[in-house]
Order: sequence, then structure tokens, then C-alpha cells
Amino acid sequence: MSIQRTFRKLTDNIGYFVGSTNVGLVSSGPALFLIDSGDCPEDGEALASSVRELFPGKRLRAVINTHGHSDHCGGNLALKEATACEIWAPETERIFIEHPDIPLDIYWGGRHPSGEGVPAFREIAPCTVDRPLTEGELDEGNISFKMICLPGHFYDQLGITVSDKSCGRKVCFMGDAFFGIEMINKYWIPFLQNPSLFRKSVSRIEKEDADTFIPSHGTPFDKEKMPAMAEINKLMTLEAESLILKIVRKAPATCDEILKSVADFAGLNMKLSQYVLIGSTIRSYISCLYGDGRLSYRMEGNRLLWYPSE
Repeated sequence: MSIQRTFRKLTDNIGYFVGSTNVGLVSSGPALFLIDSGDCPEDGEALASSVRELFPGKRLRAVINTHGHSDHCGGNLALKEATACEIWAPETERIFIEHPDIPLDIYWGGRHPSGEGVPAFREIAPCTVDRPLTEGELDEGNISFKMICLPGHFYDQLGITVSDKSCGRKVCFMGDAFFGIEMINKYWIPFLQNPSLFRKSVSRIEKEDADTFIPSHGTPFDKEKMPAMAEINKLMTLEAESLILKIVRKAPATCDEILKSVADFAGLNMKLSQYVLIGSTIRSYISCLYGDGRLSYRMEGNRLLWYPSE
């Protein structure tokens, strides 16, 4: 179970539960909203219990998922069963929440192995999405939600800026469109489906009008720190690109050879889950570099080799 029961209040109507995946909580009249749900049924059960204790007499109306990765929607079904809440999610991400085996296939680049012998990822239960979301604003009385399209980490991810009309403060829940320092220091090369779009999403968040910014993984920060945090998130991707180009300048290399060199550089002793996720991310970097005209490829001895275009 990753959700801690620590609840931190930011305004009279906005707060979040601290955990390996931070979960937002928004109160609007008799209704409550959660932003994401943790990564397993136990998280959902812990959240349902905490909500009942902290807000007696109020009802959880909906869980708003930022995207369809298991660490953000793994508690959905348990919350839905415990509270009869709805699940809201971005349109494309709805597919992954209702069919959670698809993201696993994406990570692996083919049908993912399953069973006790391959404990790389938790397979969560599918959960029906009741309301597909698109970019725009939702008004909920004393609260308004601004949905912001932030692709890059995953296909149709949304960030959510919540405005508390009672005090005028705004809190931006960024999902994984932005990583906290702790996450970057620990993993250095977090999962990205499209690094180029990730940088564009970071630039968009950097301009967002909010008082507090909450990454799903990491410590929240205020708007004064945003320029530095945005620069760090962009530099993280540029450093990875530079490393890949450096590797293939030495000699043309396959994706797996590039992955090994990156992991060696980072001092990683990869477990299976890291091999799969970092490998998928490396292939995404390679695709973006190829699309930008900075990488070329050739087939040699039935091996796909990448080398610099210049």
C-alpha cells in the first residue's frame, strides 16, 4: 500500500494525500473529488476510509484520473465499490483504464508476459470510466476545474488546475507532466511516451496561473520555484538525448545496446521493470531524435543500428 493517511490542507476546499503517488482532494458543497487514486485496491480502500473520517457527511462524487497508468488509477475500482463514485478520465486514457493490459503491452512493445515468474508490474482490475474528459473548464459551485492537455508522459494526460473561489487560490495538479526533484534524482530517466511533447507540456505548465504546483511524484512547490523546476525537467530530457547521441557517435548501436550504455552511465543495476520501462523510454527518445533528423538507421546482419545523421 503506497498511500499514507497524511492529509495536507492547502485551502479550505483543496488538499492532498501524501504518498508515492500524491492524490488530490477537492471539496465542493456536499461533494468531494479525488484527483487520481493510487496504485492498488488497498490504496483505494485507504482513501475511502480517510475521506469518510475527514469529511463526515460528504460524499465522494468522482475520481478524476490524470492518465491511465496503474499508479494513478489502481484504486479506482475499490473506491467505486466503496463509495459509488464516478470515474472521470481523459478520452484516450479511458481506453487504458478500462483495458489496463494495453499499457503493459506498450511498455513491452508486444504482448506482455504475465504470471508469478514475471513480477515486473502490478496488473490492476479494469474499471469503467463514467465521464470522458477533454480540455476545458468545469464549474462546481465554489470550485472550478481547468483541464489542461499535457501529453508526453502518456498519450492524453490532463493536468488539473483547481480554483477555490472562497479564497482565490489556485492549485495545479500536474500528474506526470512534471517530475519532482526526488523522482528525477532517484530515476534520472523516468518513463516518457514522447519526450518532445513532454518538453512542450512542461513549457505550458510553466505559464499556468497557479499558486501551488503538485507533481504526482515529489514535493509540491509554489509559483516562485516554477522557472527553476521547469528548467530541471527540460534539462533532464535534453541530457538523455545528448547521452544517446554520444553513445551512437562512438559506434552505431541497437536499442538494447543504447539501453545498456545509458544504464551503465546512470550506475543502474536494472531490475526487469526498469529494463522494460527505461527501454520503452529509450525507444521513444530514439523515435523523436529520428523525427527531428538527428538520428538515422541501417539494417546490418539482421540488426537495426542507429547512428547520428550529421
